Amino acid sequence: MNTVIYLRLGVGNLWLHPTRTGLTLLALVIGIGALGFLSAMMNGMMTNMKSNFVLNEMGHLQIHAKGFEQQRKIELHLNNTETIDAMLAQTPAVRAWSHRLRVSGMASAAGSSATALISGIEAEQESRVSRLREFLVQGAWLRPTQLRDAVLGKVLAERLRLDIGDKLVLMAVAPDGDVMSEVFRLRGTIASGAMEMDNTTVLINLKAAQAWMNLGAGVTDVVIRCRSFADVNPLAQQLRQQLDGHDVEVLRWMDIDPMAEQWTRFNDAYSWVIMAVVMIVILAEVLNTMLMSMHDRLHELGLMAALGTSQGAMFAMVIWETLVLVTLGGVLGFALGYAFTAWYAVHGIDLSRYAEAFSFMYIEPVVYPAMEWQQTLHMMGAALSGACLAGMYPAWQASRLDPVQAMRE
Repeated sequence: MNTVIYLRLGVGNLWLHPTRTGLTLLALVIGIGALGFLSAMMNGMMTNMKSNFVLNEMGHLQIHAKGFEQQRKIELHLNNTETIDAMLAQTPAVRAWSHRLRVSGMASAAGSSATALISGIEAEQESRVSRLREFLVQGAWLRPTQLRDAVLGKVLAERLRLDIGDKLVLMAVAPDGDVMSEVFRLRGTIASGAMEMDNTTVLINLKAAQAWMNLGAGVTDVVIRCRSFADVNPLAQQLRQQLDGHDVEVLRWMDIDPMAEQWTRFNDAYSWVIMAVVMIVILAEVLNTMLMSMHDRLHELGLMAALGTSQGAMFAMVIWETLVLVTLGGVLGFALGYAFTAWYAVHGIDLSRYAEAFSFMYIEPVVYPAMEWQQTLHMMGAALSGACLAGMYPAWQASRLDPVQAMRE
């Protein structure tokens, strides 16, 4: 019964000075709400970046001949993919896969020329693995039966002064060292927003690329799309074990471009830094409120000590006040943050004025925040833990009061 009384006193004491408590509560609600919304916004941006980076062209996983990704030499190609295809067909974590033949070369037309990254792709299967077809802004997509079709990045086509239907010449070095050239006709242009893709991409049919480079059925990449990002690491490990001894390499998207992985790690670190800063400010406010409250109630606390209230009970009462204050502020704050997140998750945050900078990082200019409950629980736990720490000093002071001196105050 005494414990219940002390708990009730702890709650009641918060409202002895409603203005001060209300202002502290308001600071908690705004601070924690802003923290939750900022975290959701960063999650939305990073999820968007990873999805775009992977689905624009990269794929979740790629299988190459050993050493190809590092050296980018076409002679390091896969002659036969039947074993790999059969393996992927029996793997539930694989959503789709396609074959590509990549080679660096030159594209020229009407007296203009430019370096190009030429990719022979499977026109229909590619749509199940990447978003390349979705980026089509002019003309039409590749036709599987028309081996002279070509789709170019929009910027590259403009540099070459090409219109739909115009001819262009592609040149590249074949595995035997000969410079091979072939004539294609512009079928369409794509605009992904990623500068590298729009400036250098040339897409042709895989069979046309194989015949041009005299590779038969050879390919340089088997590009795999997983069912989710959670499947990437387990599937990579599984494929490496199954293909051990086949002289191939299985690379995850972050292995191919570590910079994208660095961005995701930076997001995590940034979120924790922001959370720490906001928590320090919030808990400083809580500590200030509790110290002022204790100072105003010295006579009351001294009287309680004189009447026989134990040091432990005094300590628990002040800690309870702190926990109630922070818990109430945390719940209301996260409710506020969730409300903003839910609204903008549907309508999005339009950052079109920064579209060029975002496209460089594979982020779409309209950001949709996404709140992760695991991270929310971590922040709530950090707030409560910090509240206990913030309340320790006032509670310790309250439990160590000299009754006579406190009653004189």
